[in-house]
Amino acid sequence: MAHTHQHGSGSAVELLERALDAQGLRHTVPRRTILDVVAAMGRPFTPTELTEQVALADPRIGRASVFRLLQLLRQSGLVERLHGPAGELYTLCLAVGHHHHVTCTVCGRTEAFVLEDDDAVARAVEQVGYRMEQHVLQVFGVCAACRGGEHGEVPSS
Repeated sequence: MAHTHQHGSGSAVELLERALDAQGLRHTVPRRTILDVVAAMGRPFTPTELTEQVALADPRIGRASVFRLLQLLRQSGLVERLHGPAGELYTLCLAVGHHHHVTCTVCGRTEAFVLEDDDAVARAVEQVGYRMEQHVLQVFGVCAACRGGEHGEVPSS
């Protein structure tokens, strides 16, 4: 079952603003600009890419402000950190509940998905003598669009 990460900017920005409210932070113009950029990214991004995009939107917003708000959004669960082939990435994630990620190695699109039997991971770990405390599962592949599929159809390999 897949859950998309990127929703319309309006709903994403509203959720991001609620995260500010929950932290007791004021709605300032710089914060709104950063939220707009995060919502518009449309793919996983590095902190440097976010900083560059924010600078294009408003050069007066400093790197420290971007990093502070990114950390806050991560703590609120609306932005998640991923580990990509090229290093650490962040993505806006509006999926609810425990989920995992699959990232296209061509276009960078990331989707959240839920395993029907997430306990299988714990059972596999127990079979090699460990007790699982936590896990992160991230999958890399090529999405249907990058493989030439249309309307969700996945061409056969």
